Amino acid sequence: MRKFLVFLVLIVLLTSWSYTPPRRVLYIGDSLTCAPGGWQDQVSKHFGYQSLNLAKGGVRTDYMRTTMNAWFKKDSGFSQVFIYGGCNDAFSMVDLQGAVNNIQMMVDSCNRRGIEPIVIVGFNPAQVTTKTVYDAETTKRCVGRYIEFQKLMVKEKTGLKNCKIIPMDTTMFYSDTWDGIHFAPSGHKKFANWVINHM
Repeated sequence: MRKFLVFLVLIVLLTSWSYTPPRRVLYIGDSLTCAPGGWQDQVSKHFGYQSLNLAKGGVRTDYMRTTMNAWFKKDSGFSQVFIYGGCNDAFSMVDLQGAVNNIQMMVDSCNRRGIEPIVIVGFNPAQVTTKTVYDAETTKRCVGRYIEFQKLMVKEKTGLKNCKIIPMDTTMFYSDTWDGIHFAPSGHKKFANWVINHM
């Protein structure tokens, strides 16, 4: 009888306790998303995500799209994908609408697999990228293109559809970066908080 009661208690305990594994999320982007301990790691820590980061410095949205889709052929078991790119497209003078289209194709790829796509517009270049390692004329031209790219992302007719959009961060300034582009620790913290507060 005692064995039966122990067995019964064990069954009750095992059926009443359920383990929920952490949500698996994927980050895809460029150098703004690949710093160890950066904003993406802070977001994952805050929400308790299990994350994979495929971001790589210096890449454009076409590389991001190809990389994400190649990975999905091996593993698409993610709840969410965070997509943050386009700065290198703006600075390398490629077609901006084409860059937006690359991100839309990534969004579509996520939706086909039942994964929630989250696209991050980024920081405000007008208040962050006041100077860079480039000369003043090049900086001004590239910043203008980056602003144009961000506007295209959210424009009614040409903008992104069927995804969650984290709007432009308004909390960061040049002092939150190393060079007007790449985040210093304060920038990572502000950006992480911005993303968390807009989830």
